[in-house]
Amino acid sequence: MITAIKAPDRKAPRFRETTISLLNKYILSSFREKHPEYSAVSNDQLKKIIETFNGFLWQTVINNRDGIELPEGLGNVFVGSCKTPRKENIDHNKSTKHGVKVINRNLATDGYLAKIFYTNHEARYKFRFRKLWRFKGVRQFTRKVSVTYKDEWPKYIVVEDFQRISNLVRKHKRNAMHEKLIAQDVVPQTYNEFDMD
Repeated sequence: MITAIKAPDRKAPRFRETTISLLNKYILSSFREKHPEYSAVSNDQLKKIIETFNGFLWQTVINNRDGIELPEGLGNVFVGSCKTPRKENIDHNKSTKHGVKVINRNLATDGYLAKIFYTNHEARYKFRFRKLWRFKGVRQFTRKVSVTYKDEWPKYIVVEDFQRISNLVRKHKRNAMHEKLIAQDVVPQTYNEFDMD
């Protein structure tokens, strides 16, 4: 059934949520107090260093199927494949262009969506208020995931609706440990299990 859709009023007033950047003057000055050797580095240079490091982190998350463990034991981040949600996923650009409601079916990815998952449940060291933490990817990260996922969607882990993310991370760590033990040659080459002497 074709449903007509009304184009949005692009000149209407908008509500914009105010955001607070963590890279502000107060944080950078407290960083310099803890590390006086970086007092000569300007705020812009510090921001650029932090953004470059974070860029390497999210690029590794995209390239590596199992994601990464964040520095300082803050948790794990990975990209997973999820089934299409039950509610309609409307493609607003195409709907506005054609004047009818167009639903995005994700046929290029066999009906799967990319989602960025974060968990700190399996962190090595439990930190205070860890249940209050959440992860929100920057725009560059989410857009790069979207572009990459269309071409490489089979390589990512499929996450079912009922599956706990902490169990996936635990399973991955157990498999990595097993592969590491197999890679080590703990049994000497001269060992013969049938030799009883």
